[in-house]
Amino acid sequence: MGLKSADVMKNKILFIDDNLSNHELINTAFMRHGNNSLLLFLTSAEAGLGILKKEAVKAVFVNQRLPGKDGFDFLRELKSLKIQVPVIMLISGEDKTVVQKAIREGANDWVINDARYFDSLPFVLDCAIARYDIDRERTESGRLIVESHHQWMALIDGITDFVFIMDEESRIFKTNRALAMAFGKSPKDILGIKCHELLGIDLSKALCPSIENSLPHTEERTINNETYLISSFPLHYNNRPLTIHLMKNITEIRRMKEQLYHSYKLASLGLLVSGIAHEINNPLTGVITYTELLRMKIMNEEIQGGLKKILESAERCKKVVENLLTFSRQKMPSKSLESINDLIDRTIDLRIYWLRKNNIEIVKEYGELPTLLVDSQQLQLAILNVLLNAEQALGSNIDNGMIRFSTRHDKENHKVIIKISDNGPGIPQDIISKIFDPFFTTKPVGTGTGLGLSISHGIIAEHEGNIRVESSEGRGATFFIELPQEPGMK
Repeated sequence: MGLKSADVMKNKILFIDDNLSNHELINTAFMRHGNNSLLLFLTSAEAGLGILKKEAVKAVFVNQRLPGKDGFDFLRELKSLKIQVPVIMLISGEDKTVVQKAIREGANDWVINDARYFDSLPFVLDCAIARYDIDRERTESGRLIVESHHQWMALIDGITDFVFIMDEESRIFKTNRALAMAFGKSPKDILGIKCHELLGIDLSKALCPSIENSLPHTEERTINNETYLISSFPLHYNNRPLTIHLMKNITEIRRMKEQLYHSYKLASLGLLVSGIAHEINNPLTGVITYTELLRMKIMNEEIQGGLKKILESAERCKKVVENLLTFSRQKMPSKSLESINDLIDRTIDLRIYWLRKNNIEIVKEYGELPTLLVDSQQLQLAILNVLLNAEQALGSNIDNGMIRFSTRHDKENHKVIIKISDNGPGIPQDIISKIFDPFFTTKPVGTGTGLGLSISHGIIAEHEGNIRVESSEGRGATFFIELPQEPGMK
């Protein structure tokens, strides 16, 4: 028979007990207690599970002893079905082993099934429901806390910068995955390690804010030739002073910043030198012309020697002026499709005599490259200047001198990369940032203008490319030239 609408609104209490004579006594006890819940009586565990699969039930009383599936079977199947409902087991006789088994199988409470247990059922029900609700709230709160913790850890681990917490003894208290992976470890493997043992630097004095002012602190540090911006923030956890550190690798940002600054500096200097070069070029042409005329008219050998020196000095000045004009780019570029490998070969051919004379070996490692739209004359000049720089670094005093040219196509970034390496003495770190500056040279007076690499930098920049150098003293130098591939070029 169907339930009335008023009955549907009541809390349903399910009794699974094959002793039919107990049903009326239980009903009477609940009415006497004032509990108006709807009591449903069933005689088998199967029937009880059928109800629980279809309907919401406030609580279940189940007899330990039932035909077929007993009360323990009922608890186990309830758990496998993942049906959550408070269950009170009706136990025959006071046996602690049975009680422990019932609780272990998932019962929330128990009642000894004796002659006077009926009156206690409403009270046991109230206690079981209250305890069940408290446990569920505690479990849900715990689940939310764990979930929140996992979300925060996922968030912190998703940050590619290094994030870690350090205690007052400079030990790593907590860390994200990025820092651990940088050292080939998992986060738990580096907990408790002192900061200077892991990073090679001591952050405790320089970065830890004082407890008194609790102010954050930021500074740059160099670690293993990489530049990091390290920020620290004070933290108090469980009355314990800690410090949060955020380490961001800014090596590439700093390099780009310096490159941008260098480009602006070259652009400004280009405007200046172009005007000076033109002003010098006109009178210099007159000096050269009249000196040559004098040499044709005067036969005195002593005077001829002096005029020759004047002419050589004037020609040298003219070459400097031409370099200045090239540097300031006072010429419209003429671009055409070129094979970079062929262009390098032509550049090497210009110096092959002097390279052989100085016993310098040229090694070529060319990759398959697309043709590029470039100003071949200017790009050849840029490569030639780098070649001359390597050649002069090797000189004639280094045995087994070698310059290696290698090229490759970076398809992913649509670039052609030229690498020019030598096995010379290398570039000291204190001047490596200056080598592209105009007029900067380490060569003796009279043997270099200091414009070659600056001109190369300007030419590559005009091709929307990039030139950089990597070097260390005693290990040679490597120049990288990156040229963009025009869309559609093959």
